[in-house]
Amino acid sequence: MDYAAAASQPPELAPLRALWGGIYSITCPDGVWNAYYIRTGEEVAAGSLRELRTRIREDYARRLEIRPGGPERMST
Repeated sequence: MDYAAAASQPPELAPLRALWGGIYSITCPDGVWNAYYIRTGEEVAAGSLRELRTRIREDYARRLEIRPGGPERMST
C-alpha cells in the first residue's frame, strides 16, 4: 500500500471504500472523484463525493441488469 498517496486522499473516501472496495477502486486525485470498476477498469467520475456515490450505485445497478442470469425488465 502506498501510505503517502493514501494520506493525501480525503478522509471521506474511507466509508465509500469500505462499502465498494471489492468492486471499485476509488480515488480522488486533484479533487476529481473517480471509481474504477475493478473487473474492466471502466471509470466513473464525478465532481463531488455525493455525486460519485450516486454514480457508483447507478453503475452497479446497470451491471446487475445486464449480466447473464440477471433480473429481467418488465415491458409495457
